[in-house]
This record gives sequence, C-alpha cells and structure tokens, in this order.
Amino acid sequence: MEEQGFATFRNTIGTLIEKTSLENKKISVSAPGKLFLSGEWSVLEVGNPGIVAAVNKRVHAELEERDSISVSIDDFGIRGLDADFDGKQLDWKREITEREKDQTKFIRGAIETVGRYLGELKPFSIRSWGEESQIEIDGEVKKIGFGSSAASVVAAIAGILKFHDQDIESMKGKERIYKLSAIAHYLVQGKVGSAFDVAASTYGGVFVYQRFDPKWLMEKLDAGIPIKDIVDQEWPSFRVEPLEISDDFNLIIGWTKESASTSAMVKQLNAWAETNMEEYNRLYGQIADLVMELVHEWKADNRERVLELLRKNEDYLRELGQKSGVNIETEDLRFLSESANKSGAAGKLSGAGGGDCGIGICFDKEIAENVKQKWKENGIYIIDATIEHKGVC
Repeated sequence: MEEQGFATFRNTIGTLIEKTSLENKKISVSAPGKLFLSGEWSVLEVGNPGIVAAVNKRVHAELEERDSISVSIDDFGIRGLDADFDGKQLDWKREITEREKDQTKFIRGAIETVGRYLGELKPFSIRSWGEESQIEIDGEVKKIGFGSSAASVVAAIAGILKFHDQDIESMKGKERIYKLSAIAHYLVQGKVGSAFDVAASTYGGVFVYQRFDPKWLMEKLDAGIPIKDIVDQEWPSFRVEPLEISDDFNLIIGWTKESASTSAMVKQLNAWAETNMEEYNRLYGQIADLVMELVHEWKADNRERVLELLRKNEDYLRELGQKSGVNIETEDLRFLSESANKSGAAGKLSGAGGGDCGIGICFDKEIAENVKQKWKENGIYIIDATIEHKGVC
C-alpha cells in the first residue's frame, strides 16, 4: 500500500511539474549576422549569384507565455510595449513616438507576417537583443553593418513558430523561416534588397545565394493570396548552396566607423539605371560572371585564383560606384582593400558599401595578423568575429 501511495504521489507531482512547465513556456532563439563575400549589387538581379557568409554576432529573441502580446527591444531601451493582434495587424496599446515606430518596425513586421501565416497568435512577451550590433564612438552610438535587422526578424519569426510548436530545425523548417522573414523584411524595407542577410541568418555557414523573384512575390501578395499558400510554394530563382571552408581560411573584418543606408543607396542606383540600362547590365553582368568563376575555383580549392577574383571584385565595385555616382567605395574602404592586398590577402568592401564593413580573406594566419595591424594603425576598427556555421537555432 505504501508503494502504491508513493507511486500515486510521484505521478501527481510529475503532472504538476509538467503542467507548470507548460504554463510557463519559455523559448530562446538566436540568429547570426551576415557578411557578403562576393557579388554585391549584381545579386539584386534575379538569377545572379553571390557568395554570402554568416558571422557569429547573433541576435537573440526570448519568448514567454503571457496574457497579451508584449515587445521589448534591449538595443533601443524599449520595455514592455503592449499590443493587440487582430489576425492581420499589430496595434500598440499606447501612442508611440516616430522614433519608436522606426525602432519597432522590423519586429512588428515579423509578428504580423508570422501571425498571418499561423492564422492566430497565442499571447506572448518577446524580448530581443543583439551581440555587438552597435558601438559607441566618441559618445555617438553607431550601428555595425552585420544585418542586425534581418537577424532580428529571423530570430523573432523562428521564436514565434517554435512557441506555437512549429518545426524550426529541419531544412523544410528553415526554408519556412527564410520565406516568412524575407517577406517581412522586404516589405518593411520598402520592397528593396536581395534578402541575402535573411538567408545568412537562417542557414549559417558560407553559401552561394540567388535571390527570389520579387515581381513574382509581389504579384502573389497583391493578388491577396494567403501567406501560408505563398510560403508553401516553390519560389522562382531562390537558391542556397553551401560551400566548404578550409581549416586555414582566415576572415578579417574591419569596420570603418561609418554607417550607410543600404535602401537609400539601392534607390539611388536604381534611379541611375533607368537612364543607363546598357551600362548597368554590363557592370552587373561582369560581377555575376566573376562570381560564377569564383564559385568554380572555390570548389576546386584553387586559393590563389580565389584571392585574385576577390580583388577583381573590388575593382568592379569601384567602377560601378564611379559610373553610377553612388558612394560605394569610400576612402576608408579603398584603404582597407588596398592594404590587405599589399599584405598578401584579398581585401574588399562587404555589402552595399558607403561605409560599414570591409573584409580581408587569406589562408595564412601571419598574413591575417599583418592585415589587422595595418588596419588598426589607420583607424579601422577590427571586429572580433568569424564564420558562424549554425544558422537560426
């Protein structure tokens, strides 16, 4: 009888523990940042490839069960901003400032997009914060171009899916996260960008990337097709192909201490392209051809040729900036590139340019240290980051 009574007691305690665990459901998710290694700007055209890397500066999202939706963003000092979701739109329960609207636009877009996909949302609190996404320089807080907005969207969407018992681990689960995040990020940014940063935050590692067809996506959204149906379809042109990285691959990351608005630069270049389409196609085409050759040489482990092509990529980006009038390669980015080249590495800007980060790539640790030293001596801020093999998790 004593044994039977103890078994009943143990089962009761187990049930209570399980019930308490469910009642206090807590989910922690993070997504890495991004760097572009090759193919900037050209990748905006459907079918053109780029080589993308995820870096180990992650954005975190923590979700807990709650009576209503509540948002906190540590990087902006936002705490407990309550909201209602009506199945389509997130409405804040208090009046927010224009600055707060800007600071919450990506997480709001993430919640609305995944909410439309799921059909309804169980109430939760979500807290988001990033690792070294901002640095204070001379009393001014500046943003590092690691794609923190994309990583925050990916982390939030993955966290909300997991909170609703959806798969986020399998390749199919990752593809769903990518598609939902791409929709949210693309719309919030004003329908510009290739979503390569979304892919880096989702998949991790180094990979060949081709963007989805934005016209196809907008036609589906404008036609009122449910987001779930869009996500479940195959997306034309979208491609992610992992690339192997050798053990002696060295990635050096330097920050120019200047931020740039990618969306503004894209709009400026698009305006130039409208009256210079032939030149636009030539410049984008030569970058795309270079990337295709680079992928071939990368797979063949032809290191010297890989470095040569990365250096040539910078030359092409410089030409694109000169012809279009867009400030793609700043003086600091040019110094960063040329000094890396002289040291035996391949140096280039990473992403849209206009400031933010540049990279050096080599296969020798001593060369990498020499590059870092030269950059430091000339005011380039060295970012302590490397390739992140895991994507959102």
